[in-house]
Amino acid sequence: MSFDDLREIDKEKQIATAIMDGLQKNGGRADKAALREYIIDNDEGIAEYSEVKKISKKTNSPWRPFDYKFNFALKNLLVAGFVSYSRGNPVVQLTEKGINVDMKTFEIDRDVYDVSISYWHNNEKQKKKDEVEAENTVENEYLNDFREKLLAAISKMSPKKFELFSRALLNKMGIEFTETGTQLSNDGGIDGYGYCRTDDFRTSRVVIQCKRWQGSVGSVEINGFLGAMNRFQADYGVFITNSRYTPAAREAARAGTPITLIDGDDLVRLVKKYELYVFPVQTYELDSFYDAE
Repeated sequence: MSFDDLREIDKEKQIATAIMDGLQKNGGRADKAALREYIIDNDEGIAEYSEVKKISKKTNSPWRPFDYKFNFALKNLLVAGFVSYSRGNPVVQLTEKGINVDMKTFEIDRDVYDVSISYWHNNEKQKKKDEVEAENTVENEYLNDFREKLLAAISKMSPKKFELFSRALLNKMGIEFTETGTQLSNDGGIDGYGYCRTDDFRTSRVVIQCKRWQGSVGSVEINGFLGAMNRFQADYGVFITNSRYTPAAREAARAGTPITLIDGDDLVRLVKKYELYVFPVQTYELDSFYDAE
């Protein structure tokens, strides 16, 4: 059965299982944004679901059902004692109970939802659900709005402008493009050619490919890029898209010459980090001190 055909609660349970698997494979600790990206990158069904958007009747702004289910899945794992996190802190980490789970025998119904169901059926059921919804809105409202606007703007770029944008970003990240590299566009899948200094005495030869893409980038595109990299004797490559990669594409990128894959979510994070053609705006949220008693 495909992810899209699952019942709503089963979608949430599959996301919760993916969260546990992601935390165990990534050292037991990750911030929510990185954890979200990881489970999207490693499950095609979840990835497609994460792109579903609805319009809020209250604010008339877009929202993603995935974000709500992701937060609610985290809440159930918290209640069942497998993870710990606090409101306002982006870091999620496994508890001792979560660390010792064997994912081969882990059963989401028995281990998590049979435990958390009693929590939801107490006198504060509605209050707690409202708190989770409010937390989701507070944590994601501004970031989601920025993400939507940025990715929409990138999707409208011409291929040449997207290539220019990609080079500007990688230049911020330490890659120096050569004149030869700027002349390689559309030549064997290579859009840029340059060097990255990795220590005081060694530089690495880098090639990039930029794909403004609809849908998912698959293994065919990655294998084609690998062939082009080998022709140019590159030490490693960078493949940039505004979309996302299939799990098979990510596996292909790990199988040969090192490739760094940058997808739409990575672009959002990196544009913020390097403040590439954006500027930060400061705002304020009320502390819990102001909550009514």
